[in-house]
Amino acid sequence: MAENLAKSATPRAHLKRLLLNRIRNAARKGREAEAGINEVIDEVLDRHVALGTINDAAWAESRAKSLTRKGIASRVIGQRLRQHGIDEFAPALAAVREAAREGDQDVNPDLVAACVWARRKRVGPYARESEAEPEAVGLGRAALRERQDAERAAGNKTLSAMARAGFSFDICRKVLAMDRDDADDLVRRLSG
Repeated sequence: MAENLAKSATPRAHLKRLLLNRIRNAARKGREAEAGINEVIDEVLDRHVALGTINDAAWAESRAKSLTRKGIASRVIGQRLRQHGIDEFAPALAAVREAAREGDQDVNPDLVAACVWARRKRVGPYARESEAEPEAVGLGRAALRERQDAERAAGNKTLSAMARAGFSFDICRKVLAMDRDDADDLVRRLSG
């Protein structure tokens, strides 16, 4: 039942904002809004928190895990949780870190998310194998230099895209240097 609630759940602050917007819209359409509606909404929300149907911490943890599995960086996850009224999101990110842990080995959730992002974008360890470069044997100096410049530009473009997605330079560099088996192993830890 808790998993069903997590799928359709919403944090308290977000639900309150939705209810207040509905009341404002009703008031604009000429319907009378009760003067003490804020107190009534708080009372209803408090009752649901007491019953356990609204649990901000569980929702934040579920959302953080879901977004990490989609390849979203922890900085962006924090911003999205704040938008839903969750100001204390460190426990949710700690739960993601715990889910990615294997034995005594601690794994950075951003590293896992960056691997998922790379898989989705088909870069780094997940670059298409059909795009493998032909051997450099027989290439002239100019052609070889041109090819190296193109590779460097493609690498910089990928680094820029990962940085815009919220990943640190260190994480980007690690993921782009990884081989496919190691990246797959990290992704499996979070989904398993």
